[in-house]
Amino acid sequence: MFRFKLEALLNHRRHQEEICQKALAEARQILSAAQGTLHGLKQDRRQNIEKLKLRQKERCSIPEILILINYIEQLARDIQAQVLKVNRASESVTRKREDLIEIMKKRKTMEKLKEKEWQAYQQDLMQTERKFNDELATVRHLRKT
Repeated sequence: MFRFKLEALLNHRRHQEEICQKALAEARQILSAAQGTLHGLKQDRRQNIEKLKLRQKERCSIPEILILINYIEQLARDIQAQVLKVNRASESVTRKREDLIEIMKKRKTMEKLKEKEWQAYQQDLMQTERKFNDELATVRHLRKT
């Protein structure tokens, strides 16, 4: 009966890979949410810039224009902060992807080793069977003579 002596290690590597895949999926979700927030902030800033242009053409009061300008400036700061969050999230996704690739390589190496040992076991089994059949044929031949 074939038994891979490093089966526990192979199972551990598979488990590590699953954990890493989940971590990568979570990091991708965080990145997607951060990108969505950034998109929303940029869109809000564009809309408020257009609103400011319209107010300036309508000759609105100065306090109202100042409020819009201050809000647009705050949106610009929020966008900068969100860009940093997106960059950090992107770096996290990249690191987790690289970790996953490394873990997958280790698992595949173990699986190749298991396959080689399985092939060697199969060949040994076939060779033992051939020897047995050869001996059986020799005994039958000797009994006939």
